[in-house]
Amino acid sequence: MKAFFLFPIRRYFNVMLFSLSVFVLVAVLVLAVIAIAPAFWGSPWHPLRRQSIKKILEFSELKAGENFFELGSGDGRVSLSAVQDFGAKATGFEIDPIKVWLARWLARRANVSESAQFFRKNFFETDCSDADVVYLYLTHQAMDRLLPELKKQLKPSARIVCYRFCFRGQAPDKINADNNLFLYRMGKGNAMNAYS
Repeated sequence: MKAFFLFPIRRYFNVMLFSLSVFVLVAVLVLAVIAIAPAFWGSPWHPLRRQSIKKILEFSELKAGENFFELGSGDGRVSLSAVQDFGAKATGFEIDPIKVWLARWLARRANVSESAQFFRKNFFETDCSDADVVYLYLTHQAMDRLLPELKKQLKPSARIVCYRFCFRGQAPDKINADNNLFLYRMGKGNAMNAYS
């Protein structure tokens, strides 16, 4: 008689264990798609600490009122800091719709939706001609592919700041002490700088 009552309980726990296993598997797959897959398209997703974001923006020499473009903006925290801490106008471009939704939600929550806008778009198809500062945290392959377009589009006063990856074959105007931030000035015409 005792075993008869235990059968439904065991079955319930087996179903719950199976459901939990499926949920964990789906969650891991979703995280893999969000965090790892973008690296194959050129933009690794690696959320940065607030201190690192501030260092990046200070290094970029960002000034109030300038147009800050972030290509591969992820959850938009760098762009949001550009608006909140530096008084810039920020535009982020991200291909992942979940990250774009999150960035827009964070902008609304911070009451900066007017100054920080996020678009679901492939950054290779983005027009950066209005940018004063372009921030990139992309792989070398993506940056090599993007550089010719940036040279055509950006105005002479524009600056490009790159985190962790630099443009191969281009001499940066400034490198930080940790050798993980690189600043490029567009200079005259389409030349990247006088020494490249």
